[in-house]
Amino acid sequence: MSDTHSTHGGGTSSVYRGVRKRKWGKWVSEIRDPLTKSRIWLGSFDTPEMAAVAYDAASFYFRKDNAILNFPQMATALPIPASPSADDIRVAAHQAALLVKPSTAELDDTGSGSAQYVPTNIGLSASEIQAINDSPLDTPENWMEFNYNPGLYFSNDANFECTSDWNEVPDDSLWNS
Repeated sequence: MSDTHSTHGGGTSSVYRGVRKRKWGKWVSEIRDPLTKSRIWLGSFDTPEMAAVAYDAASFYFRKDNAILNFPQMATALPIPASPSADDIRVAAHQAALLVKPSTAELDDTGSGSAQYVPTNIGLSASEIQAINDSPLDTPENWMEFNYNPGLYFSNDANFECTSDWNEVPDDSLWNS
């Protein structure tokens, strides 16, 4: 028996509350704020379980003991958002998803992302996770900084000016000692 079924938009929904699968394979989660009725995007996840636990964290925050959870046994372990802001709810949801993040080997072995998981806690605070997400390491600005600073690659004080005459290039070969 399958744990998903097709939706009219081309993706699939999950047996988990608040979770659906995108056409390209990522599992996504969102929830409605019960007061404003607006949707809060919780994020994209590698597995349906991660998306489901993210939903549970937001649902438990909004509805407390009245929440219908995908994993009720985890209710006491779910992170609590720092405030009712959508950003803080999203951070708590991502922290919750990390509790059931499979190892890379588990994802490779199953291919489906539906294995038994050992909870993982990386020990980062909400502000540390937010700082990591706000400043990605793989940005064009970072690559340009590396590209224009040869001193990052070489530890000696050599002069790295370009010259058109190869005869002027210093011969500091290791083999000339």
